[in-house]
Amino acid sequence: MSHPPASVRFPSDDHPAGRRGAEDGLRRALALDATGMAVVGVCYLATAGPLGRLLGPSTALVAAVGAVMLALGVGIAVVARLARISAGAVRTVIGCGVSWILLSLAALAFGWLDLTTGGVVWTWLQIAPVAVFASWQTLELRTLRSG
Repeated sequence: MSHPPASVRFPSDDHPAGRRGAEDGLRRALALDATGMAVVGVCYLATAGPLGRLLGPSTALVAAVGAVMLALGVGIAVVARLARISAGAVRTVIGCGVSWILLSLAALAFGWLDLTTGGVVWTWLQIAPVAVFASWQTLELRTLRSG
């Protein structure tokens, strides 16, 4: 499957209003993803100790995950605010989401973390919104590319 270059000319480029309308759904998906990721990251950072005890991982790991989530949230927000959304940047955001899901599943399958029952349930629950956002962003990018 061939991918368009990082700077893509979309069919709707000839009609700026059409392109703007087509980008709205993608911007919305990215902005909501960024907001959720950053908010959860801040919560993880602020409550790393109690969350570690509740879910099982060490306080340091919960804080590190929170920092990564916050950084990803900021990065996704930057992509959402670009004057012209780059298909490559969106594919990177989607790839990060898919990687998050795969790492979470591997951690569950291989017991990499000493999770409590609550930690196992939480890990499964946090996979769902990541999958929803990655799917939504994929659909919006395809819609934008098809014009």
